[in-house]
Order: sequence, then structure tokens, then C-alpha cells
Amino acid sequence: MLKHLYPYWRPARRDTIVGMTILVLAGLLELLQPWPIKWLVDYVFGGRPVPPALARLGLSPGDTGAGWAIAWVCAAILVLGVAYKAAQLLSQYLLIRAGLLLVKNLRCHVADHLHRLSLRYHDRAKVGDLIYRAAYDSYAAQSLLSGVIAPVATGVVILAGILIVLVRLDLVLTAVAMAVAPMLGLTIWGFGRGIERQSRRYHEQESALVCTMQETLSSIRFVQAYTREPETSARFGRQAGRSMIANERLALTQLAFSACVGLAMAVGTATAVYVGAVRVMEGRLLLGDVLVFLAYLGILYTPINAFAQSSGVLRSARTQLERVFEVLAMPAGLIERLNASELPEVRGCIEFRNVSFAYEPARPVLRDLDLTVSPGSVVAIVGRTGAGKSTLANLLLRFYDPDEGAVLLDGHDLRELRVAWLRRQVGVVLQDAILLSATISENIGFGKPTATQKEIEDAARRAQAHEFIRELPDEYDTMLGERGVNLSGGQRQRLAIARAFLKDAPILILDEPTSALDAHTEGALLDSLHELMRGRTTFIIAHRLSTIHGADLILLMDEGRVVESGSHDELMTRESLYRQLRQKQGRSEETANGHVIKQPPR
Repeated sequence: MLKHLYPYWRPARRDTIVGMTILVLAGLLELLQPWPIKWLVDYVFGGRPVPPALARLGLSPGDTGAGWAIAWVCAAILVLGVAYKAAQLLSQYLLIRAGLLLVKNLRCHVADHLHRLSLRYHDRAKVGDLIYRAAYDSYAAQSLLSGVIAPVATGVVILAGILIVLVRLDLVLTAVAMAVAPMLGLTIWGFGRGIERQSRRYHEQESALVCTMQETLSSIRFVQAYTREPETSARFGRQAGRSMIANERLALTQLAFSACVGLAMAVGTATAVYVGAVRVMEGRLLLGDVLVFLAYLGILYTPINAFAQSSGVLRSARTQLERVFEVLAMPAGLIERLNASELPEVRGCIEFRNVSFAYEPARPVLRDLDLTVSPGSVVAIVGRTGAGKSTLANLLLRFYDPDEGAVLLDGHDLRELRVAWLRRQVGVVLQDAILLSATISENIGFGKPTATQKEIEDAARRAQAHEFIRELPDEYDTMLGERGVNLSGGQRQRLAIARAFLKDAPILILDEPTSALDAHTEGALLDSLHELMRGRTTFIIAHRLSTIHGADLILLMDEGRVVESGSHDELMTRESLYRQLRQKQGRSEETANGHVIKQPPR
């Protein structure tokens, strides 16, 4: 785990090293705190002769009087206490800052990795679970640094120093005090696996809770439309209950662990007090020595307790970080070749050569597909749901690679081209326009981060979106709600078209861009789409057959194969399945609509 975390920790190593060094110094200052009490008990109240070193410093009560001696003791306690607390606070701040930087680096890497994972992975994963792993489980790295590594590293130094002092004070008392070590070891071993198991269960339940809330809020219109608020709330309540039970069991295990650790230390302290009292009565130890020993014993048990508690923190943090590194261990869906290249110019010739593909091995979506599309032509793809229409677009964007065969751009296998460059050559307008919770300018400029405001406004004018944008309160600086909910469907599509205009890619995919709109809105958008298609190789995935009359080529797909192809007129002049589907939809749709996507001028 530490090996995996090291790259993310490296930028924080300076704060960590300085913080731990100061923490060790704070521990050394803590070691000095009992000595003023010993001096007060033995040399001020006990009347014993002051060692020559202290006498030379003028700290003999006989020279300065008891009042001055007590004042010196109080001043020493105050100075040591202030210095110790200042060093402790500074070290904790540096270690917290280092831990937060570690978490930030880990989170950013997880997010970047998630963005690069294949759609095959995202199709199976739950968004809420991924959010929990990236945002919450990754925070365990902070706990690991501040709750395990720092206490253990500094505790070892302090423990070694205290043991040296205690052995010099009295070897027998030291042996008695350390007799609890085996008991602590058994406690840590006995509770370790239980804490780890309960922690994993708790974080899995918390992740499921986030998934439940994410799914509900992302479908809030659907929930309210069907008045399912009570059932949805009850479902969340049941999951919250399971999470509470898991948390309660983890807390009980941790409390029992802490109680056993505390009991072991209490046994050790009581035994040391008894043995120390006997040795004082026997004249083998001074009262001041026993008081110093007991003070050091309290300090000694602090790092020992920290070691024990760090074991629990380590178990819990490890289960969370394992969940994070499970995501990072997932290989990227697409492996870009080391010699991947870019084409100096894109004409837009697309070829699907013997392409077969399946999202799941036993359920092929495309079967031996052969298709050649000339540059600048318009190809309409029609067919029932599940026929493989959108899969063609996914392969063209290289969201997936074909299981067999190849997809070529201007004669080059897409696997030979750089993925980022390839996707810059393809513009996409989807049925459900994807908009971000950002300004209108940021949404239009999403496909071209370097675009100027003038370029953004020109693209909006070409998409006939400029007029409605100017009517908004903040015009291009208007913030959109999630997925653009404060805009109409037609307005959202215009922004998506403007984004495609701005990207100015030579290849265009229109994935049912008007099927969710009413006839009037569709008609208003078709002129913009007609302008967008001009001079580009265009793929239209269509549900309304009345909108594709002017396409150069119409492909009718069924069960992953092209079963019919030709122009609209060619398919309508023969007894084709396309003709049957067209007649089934009815010419009334065309009459009521009066709008079609025509072939753009060459």
C-alpha cells in the first residue's frame, strides 16, 4: 500500500519530513516535563543535597530560598509546556497539509483514470460507487499519514528515549511496566481482522447509500412524475438503516478494542504503582524517582496506545485504499500504440471492413459489416432498437475497438491513429444534448478550449442560437442548471449544434438529434443541421424515416447486419423492408411535419 501511495506522497515529502522532525522534538520536550517536579519534591521539600551541576547554576534552595526555587520550577514547567504545545501544533499543521496534498494528488489521478476507462467498464459500474471511491475512500490516505505513519515513526523515537530513562531510573519497574506488551499484542491481533472486515462492510454500505441518492436525484423528474417520492424515500431509508447498522458494528468493535487497550495499560500502571511504593518503603527508591517514573509511564503508554490505535486506523484505511486501487488497477479500455500517428489532412472516407463486435461475448451486435462511405456524403442509418445503429458511431469514435475486422479513416486503421486526434475529427450531436453546469460560453466552447468569445458567438449565430441567448439575463455568461434544465429542448439542441459548428470537424454524427422534439421545433432546427452538414461526411442515425429522404445512402440494419441499402427513391421503388417501415410510419407524419433533412450542396 505504501509503495502504491509513494508517487502521490512525493510532492508532500518536505512537509512530512519537517512535520515529523518537529514532532520528534516535541516528544523530546515532553520527556523533560517530569524533571522539575522531581527537583521540587527531592531538593526543595525533601531537603536532599542538590547535585553540583544544579548548584553551579544557582538553583540550590539554600542559596535562593524556597520561594525562588518554586518560582524556577513553575517557570520551567511553563516554558516546557508552551514549547511542547507550539511544536506539537506546528507539526500537526504540516502533517495535515501533507496529508491533504496526498489526498488531492490521489483523487486527481483516480478521476483522470476514470475518465480514461473504457465504456465497457462504465457500462457495468455504478456512478455513485465510483464517486464514493474517488471522493471518500481516497481520504483514507490522510488517515494513513496522520494516524499511522507519523504517530508510529515519532512514537518509536519517543519510546526509545523513555525506555532509556526508565531503565536508568529502575530496571525492575521498567520490566513491570513493559509486561503489558504481550497483552497489547494479543489485543491488536485479536481485533485486527474484525476491524478490517467491519470497515469494509461499512464503506460498501456507505457507497451503496451514495448510489441510491445519485440514482434518485438524477431521475427526480421521473420520480415526481410517477409520484414515487414515498417509495423512493423508503428505499433510501432502508439503505441508510443498513449503513447505520454497519457503522454501529464497526464502532462497537473499535470501542471494545480501545477498552481492552485501556485495560492493559491500567493493569500495567497499577502494578507499577504497587511495586514502586514497595521499593520506596524498602528504601531502594526515592519518592521523587517514583513520581518521575510514573510521569514517564504515562508518557510511555501514550506512544504504546498510539501504536495500538494506529493498528485499527491502518486496518480501516487499508480497506478503503484497496477500493481506490481496485479502480486504478483496471486497465484502460483502449491501448494506444506507441507509434500512433496523425493524418496531415482528413478527406472523410470511412470504411467498415468485415467488422464484428459484441458488448457481451455471447450477444453480437455487428456481424461481418462491410461499408464504404465517400468523403462528404450523407449516410442515414435506420432500423429497430438494438439493430446496431449507435454501435457504428461508437466504433467510429473509437469508444470501442471491433472484435474482428477494422474501421478505416482515409485508408488508415483507426487503431493506428492517436485517439485524442481522431476524436477531434468527429463532431457529435446527440438526441439528448449533453450540457454542463457551466455558462453558455463554456458549454459551446467545450469542444474547442482555445476558442475566443467571437468564435463562440459566430458558432451560436450559425446554429441560430444567438437570438435566444441574447434574451437571457446574463447572455453568454448565463449559468445553466444540471444538463441544461433551465432551457427548452430546442434551445439545448441549438447549443449542441453550435458546439459542433465551433469544433468544425470533417466528420459528423447526428444521433437522432430531433427525435425527441415536436414537429415545429424540429423544423426550426433542420435548417441549422443542414448548414452544419455542408461539406462534411455525415452519419445520421434516424428514427423518423421522413427526415432522411435526401441522404446519399440509406442503410437499413437488422440484427447487426445491413439488410438493405440505397437512396430513398431506390428503396421506395422496390418491395423493400424500408418501404414497409416508411408506409407503417405513415405519410401523415411528413405532411404534418413538412420538413426533411436534405442533402447539403456540394
